[in-house]
Amino acid sequence: MKNNTLRLLPLVAWLAAPSPASCGWDKIRYSDAPLAVVRASTGTFEVSYTVGDACASPAMLEADPSSVWSGYLSLAPADALNQGLASYSSTSSVRSDGALWGMTPGASLELAFSDEISPEVSDPQVSATQLYDNAGAVSNSSWPVTLAYSGQKLIVMPSGSWPKGSVFSVTFSSAIVDINGSPLSSAATVYFSVIMDHTADNVAAAFSDRRVRVAIPANAYAQDFFVSMSTDPGTQAVRDANGRLDSLPGSPRFVNTVGVTPYDLAGSTVQPNSACVITLPYPDSDNDGLIDGSAGRLRASSLSVWRLEEGSGVWERQGGASIDTAGHTVSQRVTHFSNYALMALPDTEVGYVYASPVPFRPGAGDTARYGSWADGITFRGLPSEGKIRIYTVSGVLVRQLEVAPPTVNWDVKNSDGQRVASGVYIWEVTSGRNRKTGKLVVIK
Repeated sequence: MKNNTLRLLPLVAWLAAPSPASCGWDKIRYSDAPLAVVRASTGTFEVSYTVGDACASPAMLEADPSSVWSGYLSLAPADALNQGLASYSSTSSVRSDGALWGMTPGASLELAFSDEISPEVSDPQVSATQLYDNAGAVSNSSWPVTLAYSGQKLIVMPSGSWPKGSVFSVTFSSAIVDINGSPLSSAATVYFSVIMDHTADNVAAAFSDRRVRVAIPANAYAQDFFVSMSTDPGTQAVRDANGRLDSLPGSPRFVNTVGVTPYDLAGSTVQPNSACVITLPYPDSDNDGLIDGSAGRLRASSLSVWRLEEGSGVWERQGGASIDTAGHTVSQRVTHFSNYALMALPDTEVGYVYASPVPFRPGAGDTARYGSWADGITFRGLPSEGKIRIYTVSGVLVRQLEVAPPTVNWDVKNSDGQRVASGVYIWEVTSGRNRKTGKLVVIK
């Protein structure tokens, strides 16, 4: 044992030298690994023969008075250990947008972790839930499953089969541990869809935003199929197309997107033979008819669906979109699955524009009614873009301002930065081909 210890120490020193503060011992393998002989002792590992030899000594195995394991020790960065769920897969599905699409009814879900699972100690408490049926209706019903272990994999098998066209979630607990008894992952949930019955009407929903949907009529395909959906606006094709928006007529504004890729059971892309319907949502939490969070004043009534033409890399507007103002969605009939985007054209409506206060009398003492020099004159009800011009009654331009909704304040100064004289002024707002004028009265 003394000699064996001397042989081990140089190896430990060499392994620990790079960064001992961030390293820790980890038993990587434990069953018949022909690399060393180790003995477990009160939660630690005592080297009984050596580390790094090609095989364990048969003589040592026979002569050792206690039971031994064949395995090896490795010093690894602590932050590399137990990285949680490394991947999940199935033999038939496609991984996209953080989920699996197109699981076959009898296929198993394989959850792969960063280290070997200890079946004796782990208690994964797996639950499977059918979230939606093939029509996109909410189900939220539990589904029985059986479990198996294979090295680093936890295998989830359906008791029976997964219903076609359904969307499932599978949740596991944090009680999955490695061979050292250390937790492998926090509790997590993964999602997958099941292939669709081509003889039935089907509705597919995006996992990242389930309001994004695709309705596919019965017999749109000649055999069972599935689609993957991505709502990621950061893909290279979408980013490149968005970079060209300013060159398009009306300069449409991007709201959201969905990429739909259809597959047959062989994994080849195949387009439908009849029209389908894509539905995209838009945000309008206060129901004011304006899109929430938009840089300019974008009206829901100006929304339309655009398709990314792959050859030119440019968005092209599709006609016939249907806007549901109650559900805050826009639907579009399509005959080809590709990348689609919801766009809003800039609001050029000037009919709502007005200015206040009129008259502007900052010295009157009633700021709520007549205003103040600090606040100036405010223009409200503005379009998403355009210009504001103030003229004298003789037509001389006093000041020009850029429209920046929802409001623009004029400090009652001319283009030279001087306060204007008392008198009557004409304001004009233009946006696109639209124009509106009004009067202002300044009393200093």
